[in-house]
Amino acid sequence: MNFRRAATMAALVATPLGAAEIDPDADSVLQAMCGALGAMPAFRVTSDAATEIVLRDGRKLHLLATTTADVDRAAGFRLRRQGALGATEAVHDGAALTVWSEALGGYAAVPSPGGVDDGLDALLALFGEGAAGGADLLYADPCATLMNGVERGDYMGLTTVAGQPAHHLFYRAADHDWQIWVRDGEPALPLRYVITAKWVMGAPQFTAQFHDWSAGVSGDFAFAPPDGARAVDATEFQLEEWE
Repeated sequence: MNFRRAATMAALVATPLGAAEIDPDADSVLQAMCGALGAMPAFRVTSDAATEIVLRDGRKLHLLATTTADVDRAAGFRLRRQGALGATEAVHDGAALTVWSEALGGYAAVPSPGGVDDGLDALLALFGEGAAGGADLLYADPCATLMNGVERGDYMGLTTVAGQPAHHLFYRAADHDWQIWVRDGEPALPLRYVITAKWVMGAPQFTAQFHDWSAGVSGDFAFAPPDGARAVDATEFQLEEWE
């Protein structure tokens, strides 16, 4: 695959691709990334995220959070987040999704029989797609979700993320743009992910930087409520935000 582009960034802007046209180089890199993620039976990854919130008076806030994801496609997942709203944990054990919030002081479980993808579906149904926070990259086939509604995809070139060479890809959909930086090498894992809500005032962004990828996890996805935590209705979590 030839990643050397004859056109500069200005030329890409001046000569846009047609509707629903995907640059073959971008598609090749993205498919390699999705294949690498899907081929990992169990792994751990940490992400440092920033969610922009635009207030009515024009102020733009950055809510920071760090999430560690343990994923075992045969057993379940555990997501631990520490952020502006305190600690949050989401656990899927193949039968139910349980979410605990330090801010609420409570936890809720919803039935979710099936594999990791089913648990992620339940997580998105509970919090909404806007609070996915990079969880869409944990699916067995991330491309199926990422490419939904995409109108255009560009290969922007080879750059560096946290000292690692990475391919920079840009995609446009009807209501949002997203960019992803994929490690140049094997395995082709994502290093950085940015989503822009382009039609919302101030065009707020979600940004996640991934690091410390490692194969294998403990496989223990039993939920143990912290001392003093109370059982609450799942609807109370709809006001929370999973980053």
